[in-house]
Amino acid sequence: MAAAHITTSTTLEGQILELARVAQLAELAVPEEDRPDNITIQPDFEEQTVSLRVTLPIMISGAGGELTIEADEYLP
Repeated sequence: MAAAHITTSTTLEGQILELARVAQLAELAVPEEDRPDNITIQPDFEEQTVSLRVTLPIMISGAGGELTIEADEYLP
């Protein structure tokens, strides 16, 4: 399980980008033959924007008509 990360950004937007980068670095720490590719960070320097693609495994549970969806662990 990847360790939790305390963000340093003071905005939600900055925190989202920071966490995407942390997750991408955790993926890159996995040996290449087993490395997931669930995080893509695509900056557009001309437009001064960044696109993020995040694919996470999920766990679905629920009882009594209530559905719960949680992100499942995939990073070491």
